[in-house]
Formats: sequence, structure tokens, C-alpha cells
Amino acid sequence: MRSRVACINPPSLLGTTANREGAGGMGNVYPQVGAFLYPPHTLATVAGALREGGLDISARDCVLEGDALDQAVAWVAAQRTTFVAVQVSWATRDADAAFLRGVREAVPCAVAAVGAFVPVMEDVLRGIPGIAWLRGEPERLLGAGLAMLGTEPSRWVGPLAPSTLHLAGFEGDLYMESLEGLPHPAWDLFPWQRYGMLTVVGSRGCNHGCVYCPYVVAQGRRFRPRPVADIVGELKWLAAEFGRPRVVFRDPVFALDRGRVLALCQEMVREGLRVSWECESRADDLDAETVQAMAKAGCTTVKLGLETASRDLLLALGRVPDGAAAEAYTTRAVEAAHACRQHGIACRVFALTGLPGETDDAVEETIRLVQRMRPAALHVKELDWYPGTGLALPIGAEEVTAQERARRLTQAYQPPQQPKRTRLLARLKRRLLQ
Repeated sequence: MRSRVACINPPSLLGTTANREGAGGMGNVYPQVGAFLYPPHTLATVAGALREGGLDISARDCVLEGDALDQAVAWVAAQRTTFVAVQVSWATRDADAAFLRGVREAVPCAVAAVGAFVPVMEDVLRGIPGIAWLRGEPERLLGAGLAMLGTEPSRWVGPLAPSTLHLAGFEGDLYMESLEGLPHPAWDLFPWQRYGMLTVVGSRGCNHGCVYCPYVVAQGRRFRPRPVADIVGELKWLAAEFGRPRVVFRDPVFALDRGRVLALCQEMVREGLRVSWECESRADDLDAETVQAMAKAGCTTVKLGLETASRDLLLALGRVPDGAAAEAYTTRAVEAAHACRQHGIACRVFALTGLPGETDDAVEETIRLVQRMRPAALHVKELDWYPGTGLALPIGAEEVTAQERARRLTQAYQPPQQPKRTRLLARLKRRLLQ
């Protein structure tokens, strides 16, 4: 009998929104229903890989659908599936555990937890009887597991790693050595129009030393780019199959390799791709030439991770290696924001409060730098703690101080009004790309 696999993004806890793709796959939880949600890229790519392997796939995003726990379990039971792949993340571990227990008790099939970096939540998963979890990136690992183990539930218990499945091409049993040849995400199995975007992964990992960053826990400290041809091929496929959707690159440091970005933009122009897209990167990754090339290739928004302008914090947190690099960091942040404005790209700056060692003076430095940058928007959030980053858990008093400083930063900056001519040009550019 042909195996049937259900791929599911499980429901949120009551009154919250579980964003499992946030923080590089370590997840975010928002304390309200209907908050921001990335499409489940990991799950969609797993589904695409399994479908390429000849399996029957069904999929559901229970967060988007607003399913309660019993509704989600009932959906799985109705699929008459032989295997269930459940996307999990550290931040959503309570909701994930509740769903895994529910589906394990109600559905007589194999169940496996998959995600960007499952080992951080192994203590939780070990407490749920009769399930398996994948320690490595699942896009290639899950298919190999099904080919070797089949779908007999008794064989899907406990941790599974590339080494136990005798699968080569992984670093330290966790990260794929190469992202070349990854399948296209099976967006057609999801209500993709309702996300307001579709995501593309052009690279994973980062070789910078920021000690607070969850992205490097989930994706590793080695920058792993996909080939330019693979990315352009996926963009062409998205444009052809999904009506040129809004595309968001989920690379943690999109512009880390300047030569690669220029080559990608050049190829997008050469192929005549009319796709509007946005990306995120460090504040010091961009220069005027790179921004110009990105604008020509259809980039409409850049999210710049500034975090802080404090020299002492930049050094203490490993964001820069020395004082000269700290000075260059802030200088290039201003230049990048100005270049975006010049070329009609909306620059959205992201800052953090609650950083270890942060002072009121450090917050004032960040305010002054943002005022020099004059971005289209400023987003301020309090630092979230994730395991594996090496930071100590914040105490309650620190959290209150972080909230107060976040409010001060937010209130201190008002985005400039775009001149009418700039607004019209930006509107025309978006229309041409549609």
C-alpha cells in the first residue's frame, strides 16, 4: 500500500499565535490571536521532498486556520494517514507537546516531530511516549527515514539522526552541508494566498559571532548559500505558478556575500523576472552599489538588523570584533539606509532592548543613530532568550526595564514623510512588478 503522509503545523495555545518559522525556526509566540505569521516554509519543503519521492501528501496549517486542538487531531484522523510529520519549534514547545500527545493517543500511525533545530526541545519530546523526532534538518532526513524504516509506528520512537539512518551530507548530525537541489516548497497544499507572501530560503547560517542570536543555534555558524541558479529557478517557478506573489527571503544575512548578491540580482534582471521581493540583513552588509542592484532586480523592502548603536554593546555581544569595526558598523548603517531611500527601497530598521549590559546611555546612542539613518520604519523589540545562545535568562526587573526602553526608543523616532514624487515612483514600481 502506498504511504500517506500528513504534514501539519499544529495549533496555537488558546489566545496566542504560534509562529514556528520565526527566529530562524526557533519560533515566536505572540500573546494574541491573529498576529504575524510566516508561511510554514520548513513544512512545505518537507512536503515537496516527500511528494517528489512518490508519497501521497496532505497538509494543514492549523495556526492559519484557527483550529483548536481537538479540531486539529480530528483533521489528522480524517486523513487515514500512515505517517504524521509535525512541525515544532522551541518557543512553541507547550503547544507542540499538547498536539503530539493528542494525535498519538487518537491516531494509530507513526508520528515524527520535525523542525529547524529539534535537539533544544528533546527534554520535552522524551516525555511523550510513542513519537520520534528528527535531530537534523528535515528536508532530506525525513524522506531517508521513511525509505529505511517504512511507516511501522514501533520503528518511529525516540531521536533519529543522519548517522543512525546512514545518511551522508550532514555536518555534526545537524545541518545539511549543501542546500543545492532542495525541492520547491509544496505551497499548493496550503492556502498560500492567505499568507500575503511566499518565502524563499536563499541561504542558512551566519559566521558572525553575535552571542544572543537564535538563528545560529537553529542554522549553524557557517554561511550556507544556495546556488544562484537554484534561487532564480525557484523565483521563476513562483512567478509562473502563483501569479508573481510578494516574495520574502528568509536568509538571516541576505547580503553577507556581496558578490553573490550582485550575481543574483544580475541574473534576475537577465531572466526578466518581474517579482517584487524583500530581504533582511545586518546594518553593515549593504553599500550603494549593492542597494542599486537590488532595486533594479525588484527589491522593495530591506529589513536592517541594527540592534544597537552602542560601541560597548556591539563588542560585548560579539556583533563586531573590535572598535574599528564598531565605528564602521554605524557608519555603514547610515550609508545603507540613505542608499535605500535614494533607490526607492523601504528601509525598516530593527533594534533590540534588554541586551546584557545595556544602559540608558546606550539607548540614547541608538536613538541618535536611527535619527541619522531616517529609515522608513523603526521596529523595537525586547530581547527574547533562546537556549544555546549562551545568554543567562533575564530576571523580572530586567524585563521591565527592557519594556520601558523599548517604549522610549519607539516614541523617540517618527519616520519621515516620503515626498509625493517618491511615493508615486514606488507605487509605479510595484505596479510594474505585478
